[in-house]
Amino acid sequence: MISRQNLSDLLQISESRLRELQDTYSMLPATRCRRSTHCCSMLPEMTLLEALGAVQLLREQSSPVRHQLIKNIVSYFFINPARLSACPFLAGRDCRIYNNRFFGCRAYGMWSQEYYNSLAAHSRETKKAVQQQWRKLGISLPQQVIDFQLPYCRHVTTVGDNPIDDEGLSRFADAIETLSEQFIDWHHIFNRNYFADLSFLTTSLIFGITGAIQIKFTVVRDLVTTGDRTRLKKILGELPDPFTEAA
Repeated sequence: MISRQNLSDLLQISESRLRELQDTYSMLPATRCRRSTHCCSMLPEMTLLEALGAVQLLREQSSPVRHQLIKNIVSYFFINPARLSACPFLAGRDCRIYNNRFFGCRAYGMWSQEYYNSLAAHSRETKKAVQQQWRKLGISLPQQVIDFQLPYCRHVTTVGDNPIDDEGLSRFADAIETLSEQFIDWHHIFNRNYFADLSFLTTSLIFGITGAIQIKFTVVRDLVTTGDRTRLKKILGELPDPFTEAA
């Protein structure tokens, strides 16, 4: 498991790797989009290194801004099986971390339609498996949440004579994965135990993995059965800051 102290230690040794990550991002073609925020309807999966970059950004925010973002991230983790909710970093039509957004955000709209359709098919199968797991717990998730799928984006265009194909994007994804793998066991722990999910990691730093899962069950049950958000509001109103320096 990743503790606050582990996180602090990882941040101390990640500075050069985070610079390499930004250098890798900068080699992707520049893009234009209509900023319709379709791609901001979820928090993408990411590598541990990208998650560390997000935590570093959170640490650099003022306390009120950071606290609001933490509430957004934790709320996203608890309610996303039961409600369609936007990425925690979305503010209106703007991304709070746009210049440092994750590879999943950058690549959306650049994959070919054929490859994107294969990703969408895999996502649908994953959602069906998640739906079955919740049913075993006695909870039927809303079908509109299970059925929701980001449409293929036709509004992103590359700038200049620097197009990129699926193979090129895959090479960038592999390069980012390789950078993150230099953290060895921690990279695999993030993937295996937290499912490459920043919201799960954040919530677990506050409540522990078991506690985070137990609370998620009760919050989702409340939302699905009665729509009651009382428990969720109480939890969000009492959140500590997991990203301050560990004692």
